[in-house]
Order: sequence, then structure tokens, then C-alpha cells
Amino acid sequence: MLKREQDPMGQAIYNYFHHQDETSVKVDTNITSGEELSVSYLFRNHNQMPLLEKKALDLVKGKVLDVGAGAGSHSLYLQDMGFEVTALDISELSCEVMKARGLNKVVCNDIWSCKPEQFDTILFMMNGIGLVKNLEGLIFFLQYIKKFLNTGGQIILDSSDLKYMYEDEEGGFWIDLNNNYYGELEYTLGYKDCKADPFPWLFVDFKRLEKAAQSCGWKVELIYEDDHFHYLARLRF
Repeated sequence: MLKREQDPMGQAIYNYFHHQDETSVKVDTNITSGEELSVSYLFRNHNQMPLLEKKALDLVKGKVLDVGAGAGSHSLYLQDMGFEVTALDISELSCEVMKARGLNKVVCNDIWSCKPEQFDTILFMMNGIGLVKNLEGLIFFLQYIKKFLNTGGQIILDSSDLKYMYEDEEGGFWIDLNNNYYGELEYTLGYKDCKADPFPWLFVDFKRLEKAAQSCGWKVELIYEDDHFHYLARLRF
């Protein structure tokens, strides 16, 4: 679990919900700096969600596990639609807010420590699959997560190909092929006086996701791709 004093995102979610505090979360990575995340976006309703997320929610079936549920927007919509949903997040504060918003089943834990329970759909929205940290971790995780799925179950996830971040003005790319995969980033989050320790996070392009998943026995389907290298995929085992 992520304790309150070490949790910029959780503090922001909690203060927005309880005190209407709109202070943004500051986001830095090893390739970007100075970005801000508007906390109100984490509380968006279905009408405010981008097309990719709406398409993801339309694919949901059966019993649902929402991994990294955050403020609970996806879980709440699915619960309102009649699905049995478990919202999973490591943030104590985020979990408190999700319960206050009316979610029936909220679990404060990480996917690695959970006792396996079988689901029909597992959601990893807002690049939640990044928790695997790197490409090697992705392959390990795609084997591990099978124990959480019923026969015929599915994983629905989105991610992005960050290659565009390395494009120069002439259309060329300045990726150093001797370094780690360009989608393996290091993040630092800050909120007011709270700054979290840096942590690794993966953005994986679809071709690499497909190759890794197929090597673990998954059937992979590209559902949607926008014009900013962001895509939605479904994995079935």
C-alpha cells in the first residue's frame, strides 16, 4: 500500500473530492519536465471520456477487475451499468475516495500481492500496464496475470508508442539503439510539498506488446488507434 505522506496522486484525489482543491499533480520523467495533470480529469464521467476509453468500456464483460482504478471513474460507470467490479489501487487515499463515491468493492493492494481471484475482464486504463516497468517485466507479468482470469477471459489495455517523442524537425528519430527501449521511462510525481520517489513505468508500442503477448500464448487484437500513437488492445488467453 502507498501511505498518505508518500502519495502525491492520492493526496490530490482526496483533496479534490473533499475540499474542491484543484491543485494539479506535477509530472516529470527522464525525457520531459514541467507537465501537470489536472486532477478534475480523474473524475470525468462517461460523456467526458475520450473515444478510446468509451470503446474499452464497451468491450467489458462479466466480472471485472479495474487495476490502478485511481479515483474510480471507469469502475463507477461499469458498476452503474450493472457489472460486478473490483477496483484495485495501491493508494490508501484513492481507495478512501472510491468508497466515498459509492463503489461497492475497493481493494487497497497491488496486483502482485493480491490473492488470485478469477475475473472475466481485467482493465488497465491510462497506460496502467506500465506497472510492469520494462519489456522483461511485461513478459513475466503476462504469464503471472493468467491466474486472475476465468476461461475465455480478457485483458483490455491502452498504451502509446513514444517514438514520436524522439522525432526531430526533419522527421528523423534520435533514438540511441544502445540504450534501453525508448518506452521505459522513469517518473517523478509531486503535489504541493509532497514528492514521491522516482519509479519506472513502461509505455509499449503495439508491435512489441503483440510479440510479447503471443510468446506467452495470448491472442492479441488491436481495437483502436488514434493519431497520437495511442492505442487500445485486447488480449485473450
